[in-house]
Amino acid sequence: MKITDLIPAEDLRALQLELSERFGLNADIVDADGKRLFGTTWGNKLCRAIRDDDKGFGSICVPAGQMFAQLMKQGEPFSEECDAGMMRVAVPVLADGEVVGSIGGCGVVPFEGEADPFTIGMMSDIEESTATDMAGKLVPLAEGMVEEIQAYIRKRIEELKG
Repeated sequence: MKITDLIPAEDLRALQLELSERFGLNADIVDADGKRLFGTTWGNKLCRAIRDDDKGFGSICVPAGQMFAQLMKQGEPFSEECDAGMMRVAVPVLADGEVVGSIGGCGVVPFEGEADPFTIGMMSDIEESTATDMAGKLVPLAEGMVEEIQAYIRKRIEELKG
């Protein structure tokens, strides 16, 4: 079974946009293999710059994506930081106990955390000063917000599964 067998593609795409607008996520919907179904909505310019930078993409985004795909397969909601100091928040979608995909996104700064311009500069071709400027525009999540995002995603999944 595929995630689109459980929830119509147009509803998933609308939810992706909703999550980006509501929570500032680089929201995405992924299948059971971790492949994005509709691309990414960008919640901040720093993540977009990292993603558009070949070195940054290869050293920050790819390893994080591999880790997130493994966490998704465990079938439980999760949150995890990438090397840039930002966080992915996601909820796997299950059908008869089988993970068929995940809904969530990345690019948010954890409570009491911060993006790491030094590491970004070292792991990409983005100047540390540029990363610092972009990181300065990011606001950390409020305490308890990760759980609130996950609860909201779980609720929307159940509503859309009908």
